[in-house]
Amino acid sequence: MVEVVLFTQETCGACETQRLENEGIEDEFPDVEFREVDVQRDLATAGEYGVRKTPTTLVYADGERVEEFVGVVEREDLEGAIRSATARRSGLAHRLASVLRG
Repeated sequence: MVEVVLFTQETCGACETQRLENEGIEDEFPDVEFREVDVQRDLATAGEYGVRKTPTTLVYADGERVEEFVGVVEREDLEGAIRSATARRSGLAHRLASVLRG
């Protein structure tokens, strides 16, 4: 599974910019899980992920962090990271299937 987690806070102007930059991205990547965490409301989750600044965008492939962006990330860069994570995940699935087949 590929997951994108955006850490924001309500009073962060750059966070609003990032939300606008990300607008509609879920439609382009329907198999990717997108989440947003407000660090002011969920400080524990921010701590678990090691996030100290907002906005921070983390990209995961099968539970492994494969990309981290601190600050506003351009849409093109985020899409590239998602594609890379998806390809990495697909490659792993293919290798596992090969091993299981012997």
